[in-house]
Amino acid sequence: MKVAAAVLLALVGLVCVDANQKCSGNPLSYQGKRCASTTWYADYHKGACGCGPDNNDNQFDWNHSKFVAAASQHLFDPGLKTWCGAQCGKCVKLTTTGGFVDGQGSHVAEGQSHVFMITNLCPNEWPNLSWCSQSSQSGYKNHYGYSEHFDLEDGAGQVAAIGWKGKNPEVTWEYVNCDQAHSADSRTPGTRTEYSQCFCSKHPDGGK
Repeated sequence: MKVAAAVLLALVGLVCVDANQKCSGNPLSYQGKRCASTTWYADYHKGACGCGPDNNDNQFDWNHSKFVAAASQHLFDPGLKTWCGAQCGKCVKLTTTGGFVDGQGSHVAEGQSHVFMITNLCPNEWPNLSWCSQSSQSGYKNHYGYSEHFDLEDGAGQVAAIGWKGKNPEVTWEYVNCDQAHSADSRTPGTRTEYSQCFCSKHPDGGK
């Protein structure tokens, strides 16, 4: 029974990687770069990197209206911290592959790049289990085979403005310098200009 269950799980994993996904291999990659899945969200909470006033749970305006993202738990902090994770304030360049998960998104032209700052956590819990469930139990992959996931803040319609909202494009990702990215496109927060305001920038240990 255990062998049969293992085979079934392997088959399920294969089914989840469909023809509309451009990324392949283990971990999933495209043109030599690691791949990730994306979704979008919108709220007014300052998030798991503390990017809002210390005396309430509100967001700084830029954390609502600029290119910011919530990273899946294993990427946010491999030690599973849910506050002031290791990747708080890091910036990632996301580039569309032209692929998407069948039934979960639609086509976005390949080669569109935007830089997002990680200011929040996409926790491994409902309703994020299909996307942000990377763990040792799942082989560090989500339901669709991706080792990383980015949930993009659309509080001011910034994800809709670039044509990604609801299309959940498959992307490649790589770390980049936030301040350089901010200089090239002010929609990306800078480390000095924005992230320095966040609690976790001032207290990377979480305030312990």
